[in-house]
Amino acid sequence: MSEQPRAARVRRSRLAELGNEFAVVHISLDESGNGPRLLVEDAETGDHIFLTPLELASLCLATPQDRTDWLRVGAYRDERRDRSVDGHASETHAPGEQA
Repeated sequence: MSEQPRAARVRRSRLAELGNEFAVVHISLDESGNGPRLLVEDAETGDHIFLTPLELASLCLATPQDRTDWLRVGAYRDERRDRSVDGHASETHAPGEQA
């Protein structure tokens, strides 16, 4: 008898929901990969990112200008990413904006 490959088990626990007048995100601890990482999900769009401890430590070194450059939600969104099913994200620009 041949055995069917088992699907990878997702080990994830919801830690918090953070929100204000501009955005709401869900924060989870994901332990499904090679090591623990945070999963941050945008409640409005479903966009998400996994952040490793190295990436989180790097965020601590960001300057105020770095953080301002990261704002891409609500009134601050000047471009959006297409999260296609094949996993490749392509940038699109706002109407009237040149690439």
